[in-house]
Amino acid sequence: MNEYRNEFNEGLREAKWTFWKIFGTILVVVVIISVVGYFLGWFGEGAKVVKDEFGPKAALEKYEWFINQANSIKKMEADITIFESRVTNIKSEYSAYGSDLSKWPLDVRTQYNHSLQLAKDDLVAIVSQRNNLVKDYNSASEKFNWEPFKTRSDFPGKEFVEYKSQLPTQ
Repeated sequence: MNEYRNEFNEGLREAKWTFWKIFGTILVVVVIISVVGYFLGWFGEGAKVVKDEFGPKAALEKYEWFINQANSIKKMEADITIFESRVTNIKSEYSAYGSDLSKWPLDVRTQYNHSLQLAKDDLVAIVSQRNNLVKDYNSASEKFNWEPFKTRSDFPGKEFVEYKSQLPTQ
């Protein structure tokens, strides 16, 4: 019986040793997978950021934004020309009354000043809108991840930001 007992104890020791070998191996594999998964998550996130910022879809959207913004700036510049001519037209419409405003009838002078002020306010608003578009364009073009999507041909001049009307004063 002692022989059976010894065999049983030996088998029990082997079973415990086998259990700890299997449990230890599983534990080591889980730790390795967790560590690798953690670092792959970092690499995966970095790859996602690169794809989001420089992938084909992002490149197309950024390029289209630059083209749309450049076209909007050109449209604003055309609008500025229209509003400048509006101010000039108002002045020429009232030129028949003479150059000395103090000799004009009060109602004509009031209407002239009102119309001229509205035209100048509209001109300033259009210039302000154009300057905001230029500011946004220039700001985006200086970002490192947007730089490849702009071209020198559609880059608006910065000097227009400080627009001053060339119109003569009253």
